[in-house]
Amino acid sequence: MLLLGAVWAWGFDQQRTAQAVTTELNNQYQRAFYQTLHDVQTLEALLGKGLVSGAPPFDASVFAEIRQTALLAQREMSSLPVQDVTLLRTMKYLNQVADYSGSVLRGIAQGKEPSAETRDTLRQLQKQAAVLNTQLHDVERQVQQTGADFWDIRGALRQRTALKKPQVPEPREEDFISINRQMEVFPTLIYDGPFSDHLERPHPLGLTGRTITGEEARTAAIRAVDRLPGVTYTAQVIGQTRGAIPAYRVEVVGSRGRVQERITMDIAKKGGEPVWFLSTRLPRSARISAEAARARAERYLAARGKADVEPSYFERQENAITFNFATRQNGVVMYPDLIKVTVALDNGQVIGLEQRGFLMQHHRRTDLQPRITVDDARKKLSPNLTVTGSRLAVIPTDGGREVLTWEFRGKSGPNDYLVYIDAKNGAEVKILQLVDVREGILTM
Repeated sequence: MLLLGAVWAWGFDQQRTAQAVTTELNNQYQRAFYQTLHDVQTLEALLGKGLVSGAPPFDASVFAEIRQTALLAQREMSSLPVQDVTLLRTMKYLNQVADYSGSVLRGIAQGKEPSAETRDTLRQLQKQAAVLNTQLHDVERQVQQTGADFWDIRGALRQRTALKKPQVPEPREEDFISINRQMEVFPTLIYDGPFSDHLERPHPLGLTGRTITGEEARTAAIRAVDRLPGVTYTAQVIGQTRGAIPAYRVEVVGSRGRVQERITMDIAKKGGEPVWFLSTRLPRSARISAEAARARAERYLAARGKADVEPSYFERQENAITFNFATRQNGVVMYPDLIKVTVALDNGQVIGLEQRGFLMQHHRRTDLQPRITVDDARKKLSPNLTVTGSRLAVIPTDGGREVLTWEFRGKSGPNDYLVYIDAKNGAEVKILQLVDVREGILTM
């Protein structure tokens, strides 16, 4: 019996070890596969940026990023245990993209601007990226449908009837914007407008006034709440927070009969502005439209001294919508000054506020006069971009500065782009691709 028990224990241990190895392999291959998906999708966006880029300095940075992304994708794909025709085609394509972008970079270094032939090649490479995106998503679906592990992708691919056909399927339009929500390594949805990841300043510029007391923080918290008729609201300070914006942590309770709504918020010690708040109330239905909710958010801000704001993009989550607003100064949009307002779709109540970006960045800008006209700035754009709108906007730079730009919104093929031209010297500053999805706007 002891011998049998020892053999059973040894066998169980071996099985457990084998399972652990299998799990580890599966995790490695899964990461490599999804990273490849991410890189190919990023390449499609970057190739689109190359098409609409009009300034040689920016072309260089775009093509350098294209080459780097293609090489990274090659590395990830080489670690996959599969010789499927789709993946082999992708390896060849990635190699071609890396080599071609390298040759374009060498030409730019010699002072040669990308030619019309170069643009045509880019357009073809972008179309091929769309085809490969479609095929790779099909591989993923087949793996999921068959229940195969990622270390046995080949076994799942044997069941793909599409592989029996030598032709490459033409992508549908929706394939250009398909985003798999389950992939954490994919580009994230950015609902803060095109510039959400601006660098914070060491000291908040938007806080003014004296330091308030805890009692004044309670009063400011009640004032910040979007109070409902017939509801009694009380507030108490439950703590303090440090960091760039020292604040009182306040809890507000709204009571009506046995029903209670709890709202947690931070009130800045300097000036008494709410840094953020969030209600525990969960809207259970959607009775008002997104347009009505946005108007409600604008009225809420106007009633609290922030009437001159520009609505940007939004995020819908179940029965609530978070709108993003940038302030305006003399008609110029200030993207660094971000305010987020969440509105419940059942009754239009503002149930969330976040204005850390506004409090950190907001100040009066002194030089908002462009040195080049919008028509002169438009001449800097690529002929591949069909402009649908333009305006002046201040945007943050990667180095923490701000730059006054002409913002052009336009289309190239089925894709929408934002192109920013420096309003002082006409240099191309940034290009963003916009993708509409149900939950908001994806920028790439």
